[in-house]
Amino acid sequence: MKKIALVLISALFYFFSPFWLAPLEAKELNILLITIDTLRFDRLSIYSTRFVRTPYIDDLARQSTIFVNAYAHNPLTRPSHANILTGTTPLYHGVSDNPGFRLEARYLTLAEYLKEFDYSTAAFVGAFILDSRCGLNQGFDVYNDDNGEQGLFQLDFVERRAAQVIKLSQEWIGAQKKKWFCWVHLFDPHDPYDPPEPYRRLYKNDLYSGEVAYVDSQLGLLFDFLKKKGLMDKTVIILTSDHGEALGERGEKYHGFFAYNNTLHVPLILYEPGARPAIVEENACHIDIFPTICDLLDLPRPSHLQGESLRLLREGRKRQRPLIYFESMAPYFSLEAAPLSGFIEGHIKFIDQPLKEIYDLKTDPFEENNLAAGSDIPEFLKKLEMLKRELKGKGTKRDLEGKEGDIQPLLQSLGYVAGQPSEKKNWGPQDDLKALMPVVLQARQALEEYRRGNIYQAIAKLNNVIRIRPNYISAISHLASLYFNLGQTDKALEILNRGLSRNPDNVHLAGQLGLMLVQTKNFSEAISFLEYVCEKDRCDPDYFNYLGLAYMGVGNLEKAREMFKEALRLDPDLVSALNNLGYLNLTYFVKEKNEKYLEMALENFDLALKYKPDLEPAIRGKEITLHYKNEFDKN
Repeated sequence: MKKIALVLISALFYFFSPFWLAPLEAKELNILLITIDTLRFDRLSIYSTRFVRTPYIDDLARQSTIFVNAYAHNPLTRPSHANILTGTTPLYHGVSDNPGFRLEARYLTLAEYLKEFDYSTAAFVGAFILDSRCGLNQGFDVYNDDNGEQGLFQLDFVERRAAQVIKLSQEWIGAQKKKWFCWVHLFDPHDPYDPPEPYRRLYKNDLYSGEVAYVDSQLGLLFDFLKKKGLMDKTVIILTSDHGEALGERGEKYHGFFAYNNTLHVPLILYEPGARPAIVEENACHIDIFPTICDLLDLPRPSHLQGESLRLLREGRKRQRPLIYFESMAPYFSLEAAPLSGFIEGHIKFIDQPLKEIYDLKTDPFEENNLAAGSDIPEFLKKLEMLKRELKGKGTKRDLEGKEGDIQPLLQSLGYVAGQPSEKKNWGPQDDLKALMPVVLQARQALEEYRRGNIYQAIAKLNNVIRIRPNYISAISHLASLYFNLGQTDKALEILNRGLSRNPDNVHLAGQLGLMLVQTKNFSEAISFLEYVCEKDRCDPDYFNYLGLAYMGVGNLEKAREMFKEALRLDPDLVSALNNLGYLNLTYFVKEKNEKYLEMALENFDLALKYKPDLEPAIRGKEITLHYKNEFDKN
């Protein structure tokens, strides 16, 4: 299939490639970074025409450099974007999973760096998974993550369609008076697959490809906008995906578990005004994007960056660091599975698991023929260990003088929010991801049953998963959420307490239990759990918000105010915290009869309604406040 794709791309270049002028002055260039979530390499028709047509991205690609062997370092959204925006791997910045992991303030982001050179910066993200609380907002003048509030016990991420994200990005770009960096993140291809019409009808048998076709159509509007504004001649465009989607291959339905090429091999397109189109077969990766932008803009490259310029690869040079690191750590954190890591060197790929895997990607692109049995495994392990030591670096303070390292080292404070990793050192075949795949598949099937409305079938499957793997953190969490949403709170609390008895330090389960106890008005019991969680995870505003409610419930109003304020410091537009603060000020008024609290409550409710005009508690709170105010003024 790879050869067919290359022939297709070559033919397209032959017919469509124009002649180009010399490159513009790099320092005048804008930067547009487009990341399409969960987009497989073969779902752009410039790479393969088997599944879907993507004419607008194809048109951009014909004017660009296409990297046909580009790789993500993680099969998950948050780590991959941390890799892209810092130019370093998780071994350096520490973000190895989605839940609970946050980029520390001391790590330099691309947005922070470009601001030093007078760039305006903005990001428009399509889903809650990249909410500002994950730390990737560093350096952005605008970080638009207004996807709606994530329900506390909601199993799918809150997201918004590409049309909304692109409209906002166009408005911002159109208002800029100086050079800019804009990151556009489109979440649509992520499961659940639900494309709008006509793509739902056109791709009724392949809704995933329908999502991709829809995203392409919306990007066509963005590219047309740039052309009409005369910006295509002044803007570098980098388009990639954070990771792919397995779609049932190798037993994996979605992503985030294995590290085969269906989730690691990603599209990567570099459009540079004035540059001749090209096809590059040399390996590329996400950490190459930051140094490439430095090269294109003639900016000094920060010394700690771990990738290399794609511009040099386009000129025909080989990688200076031929080994590309990858990992899949979510099963380690949430399932007590053996940690997975490996590297790609040329066309050889090594996966380190209890049952080792080696593939020749040139002759076996679908990784069906494991060559480990006839290979020198100790030599591969030695190379991997050396690579890990090299990528860990010596820390960032030497590169970022004056920046505060105000968050504790990740694996000590946040790394076990998703799950407390086992201290186990000797992993056996039973801990290999391949052996655990049936359990994970059953958990995924439970999620699908839930989405279809078959709640009790989902519960049965999750109970069976936990029976087989008692420390499967996400299964425990999901099962408790399902029981809670059914109104069976006693069962939900029992599941979480049992999970915590087996995983006593687990921050995620402790936090979920604390939130449920607040919801059931067990305020005094909730406080101890939420205090523990807030001590360990000082970056999640929801925990502080609910700890404020717990303190309010036991009558400790000053502590409640302190917690609500902290929640709003972490997320200034957290609507529920604004609403809660409004009710706290009402409580103060009733207690002290001081009119200033009514003014403060009105301010809180008005701000909450600004963000969410139909918020019933805030509407009711404002009505109560105005009633008190009228009565107070009469007297």
